[in-house]
Amino acid sequence: MAAITAAQVHKVFDNNAADRVCLYEISNVTAADTADLGPSGVVPDYQTVKQAAVMATTIAGTASAACSGTTVTMPAGLSHDAGYLLVWGDTN
Repeated sequence: MAAITAAQVHKVFDNNAADRVCLYEISNVTAADTADLGPSGVVPDYQTVKQAAVMATTIAGTASAACSGTTVTMPAGLSHDAGYLLVWGDTN
């Protein structure tokens, strides 16, 4: 388990709404790695993350990621994988 760095996550899409949806490209992530998407995090886009999913990796088409506050935890089975992270949450 490790914290995901700025070199591992890049924003692809942002709907720029208070009820925000963002799509990130992720690379070299492993199960239980964490990404803080809060104001002081690696990508400061959210006040609260409500749901997140990892898509198009080598282990699964789509897998739910655990969310706690502004932290997203990568699902089981990932091992130095690349794909996409879809996140929904609040910016207020």
